[in-house]
This record gives sequence, C-alpha cells and structure tokens, in this order.
Amino acid sequence: MHEKKRVRMLCSDIDGTLLGVPEATRQLRAVWEEMNEDRPLLVFSTGRLLEDALKVAEEEGLPRPDFVIGGVGTMIYDVHRGEMLESFSRVLDEGWDRRRVDEVVAANSKIRTQPPEQQHAWKSSWFWDGASAEELADLRAALGAAGVKAQVVYSSGRDLDVLPLAANKGNSLRWLCGQVGMGTDEVVTSGDTGNDEFLLLEPGVRGIAVGNAAPELLEAVRGKSVFLARGHCAAGVLEGWEHYGVFNQAGA
Repeated sequence: MHEKKRVRMLCSDIDGTLLGVPEATRQLRAVWEEMNEDRPLLVFSTGRLLEDALKVAEEEGLPRPDFVIGGVGTMIYDVHRGEMLESFSRVLDEGWDRRRVDEVVAANSKIRTQPPEQQHAWKSSWFWDGASAEELADLRAALGAAGVKAQVVYSSGRDLDVLPLAANKGNSLRWLCGQVGMGTDEVVTSGDTGNDEFLLLEPGVRGIAVGNAAPELLEAVRGKSVFLARGHCAAGVLEGWEHYGVFNQAGA
C-alpha cells in the first residue's frame, strides 16, 4: 500500500460543518491557532456568496481562510490578495445561458425563486420542497432539451441550484488545486449536506462526513472511502482531521 501524501489543504463547508455547535467552533479555532506555520491551506467551500461567507466567518470567529469557494462552487476568492479569481469565471461560461435556465426552471409551478442575495451570474437558486429523484431527472432533461449545459444540485430537501457544468464544490476544488500546484490527494474535505457530495467524493480527496450529516449525504457516500465522524459540526471536522493525521504533521 502506498503511503498517503502529506495533507496540504483543508477544505470545508461552513454551515452545519464548521458552524452549528459554538463550543466546537471555538475549539477548532484554538486548535488551528496552535498549528505550526507549516499547516495546510484553509479553504471554505460554501453555498453562501462571497460577501456573506466572509461576514459570517468573521462574526462566528472562524480562522481566516486562504481561499473561499462560494456560491456552491461558482466563485473563488483569494483572501490574501483580496481578489476574485476571474480566470475561473471564464471557465464557467462555456455552454451557460442564465436567462434560458431561469425560463426552464420557472415553468415548474412547484419551484420558487430564492432571494436576490442568493443569486449571481453563474448560480440560479430556487426552493423546491420535497422534490423526488424522478422530478429532478425531468428538470435535467428539460434543461438539456433547451440546449443548456447545466447541472442540477439539490440538497436539504428544499434547496435547488442550477449551475454551469464546470461548477459545483468538487470541480471548483479540483480547479483551485491545479492553480496552487497540488493534487486532490493532498486535500481533506468536510461537509454535511447533499451539495457537499461532490466535495467529499472528488477523486483523490480524503472526505469527512460530520456526525450531523443529512441522510442524503450519508446515502451518497455509503460504501465510499469517506470518514464518518461521530462528533457534530466542528467536533466532527476535528475528529476527521485527527483520523487523517493532520495534527501529527502540523504540530497541534
């Protein structure tokens, strides 16, 4: 068996993963600050848009990340440089027609649009209560028939995101890894809901499903090499980091 590569990046969802149990969040912050300067890069991957993600991270006392992947993998922000990675935005444009996406989705009377602050050029977001697998398949077929190259991400039994093919949490993470010169097999990821499936199952990564993970995520990772933590939220993240040897290499 080949020895696992050193962990060079920690990528985590925010809500329900890093946040949700305040004491565990404080513990994670303390552990992070105890790590030596050679600690991995820290990346947040969230459904929140950039400004909202940075605001909640600061308000809740999360460690300062190196990058933020926002909008369910549709935007990437370099925190140290203070700038969006526009080259990723250009990747998303291929085959994407936001106006046509909205027309197709809005034709279904069961689906309601999310507020403007949840939307942007490459993220069409909606509420669809209790959508079945068959209904989601029908929506994908309708988008294809309209000539739109898009993917449908559904989570929490309500939240519907229609994204460019190059988006989602897994694809955006892989793209970022290429930009910083590392493989996905040097990354540990963590999440709690259906839109984290791509983050945990991206080939090569070492995934963590926290103890409060939604049934939809647990079903998606069943039988896969994903660590199932017992601890909820940040406690489960810390449990997973320990499992994957992060503390041994970072001196915490």
